[in-house]
Amino acid sequence: MNSSFARSRTAAAGAALLAMTAFLVGVTGSPAAAAPNACTNPVLATNLNGWGSLDGSWVTRDQVGDLPGVSWAFDTGGREFYMPQVGVVAGQTWTFSAQDRVVFGSGTARIIVEWYGSNGQYLSENQGPTTALPAANPNGGGQWYPVSATATAPAGATSAHVLQTGDFGSTTGTNFKATACDYQLGGTPPVPSDSAAVRNNWGSPVPSQSDEYNSAAIDLTKWGLFGADPGQTTGCAPGYNGHGQRCASQTTQANGRLSVNATADGRTGGLYSRMRPFRYGRIEVRERAAPLTANGGRAYHAVPLLWPENDAQWQSAEIDFAERDVNSSTVELFVHHNNTQTSRSKTIDSTQFHNYAIDWEPGSVKWYVDGVQVGQPVNASITEFSSSNGGAQLDMFPATGTLMRPAVQEVDWIRMYANQYTQYR
Repeated sequence: MNSSFARSRTAAAGAALLAMTAFLVGVTGSPAAAAPNACTNPVLATNLNGWGSLDGSWVTRDQVGDLPGVSWAFDTGGREFYMPQVGVVAGQTWTFSAQDRVVFGSGTARIIVEWYGSNGQYLSENQGPTTALPAANPNGGGQWYPVSATATAPAGATSAHVLQTGDFGSTTGTNFKATACDYQLGGTPPVPSDSAAVRNNWGSPVPSQSDEYNSAAIDLTKWGLFGADPGQTTGCAPGYNGHGQRCASQTTQANGRLSVNATADGRTGGLYSRMRPFRYGRIEVRERAAPLTANGGRAYHAVPLLWPENDAQWQSAEIDFAERDVNSSTVELFVHHNNTQTSRSKTIDSTQFHNYAIDWEPGSVKWYVDGVQVGQPVNASITEFSSSNGGAQLDMFPATGTLMRPAVQEVDWIRMYANQYTQYR
């Protein structure tokens, strides 16, 4: 936004703040001690001071009820606005960020930092990366998206003018909102999220298809226990390929996690879905599996997966999205399609918690580990309706009677997100 229009607007809007900047910098050229967040009026608690339009559009202070610690947001019908200025010293590195949302439209937003000298002269500017802003629910209850820029003040700079621009295409009637500005001196770019859903703006998970495992007991309306009939909590059944036993007692929930415990004599557990099968969508699980003792036994096999509604179609519809032997350094994606399978692999310490996700669309499956896509999408046409296993399944691959190495699988949460192709049975 290196334009005289933008600079004149920000300069006029910030005249009073330039005087404050001089006070903050002082005669020594060093800023006075300040709170960690140098953005004045970050959550617009009582007024719009420091916030305003750059393109002459209407602005208002909008009430917020779905962002913790925030009650108000800046709201404009335009696409360019300014946030509070801040005094700086040349050579300082700053990270400027805010939480954004767009209603009645969708697009992208970015932060632009304009640097000014002591006499109010424009020096230069830095632009942050664009952030996707999906269409938000006009009634609230959706997601806010972090927008940020990290930049170093150039020689002669005494103030930073922090602006935002939005690109919503040809859509009219949008509401461009922002709040919770945060300016960190000496900051580094925010650590990227390890969630594919956050990085790719998948929105809010579908509650009826997701579980945080925070309640006192397993939700038997969503899940069945391996070894037990639907709605029941006791029983055992033959394990994978008839090896060992799957017993309901081996799957428990406590302290915000679901656990599957597998014993040396081949008793293990897991979940199966009782939810509506779906076709196409996104699913992410935070999970780990680790050995409990070193007894010389064989490793159990851990596998969060999507399983087809029609069991007989598994060779053309099963998606295993974090498959490995417990304690293996390699985790794999296996997409079963057209009576074959295609795989991707990732080297990782799977005894620690990681986030594994897939984005299943007609003709392709993308795989993510800790928010980062692994390899190219798998080209696969899967048309069966499927359900997840809650991320919880430990299988005994060796024959019954083989000594197994005791292990535990823990699932922090599993979240399903609809995409534009999602259908439910």
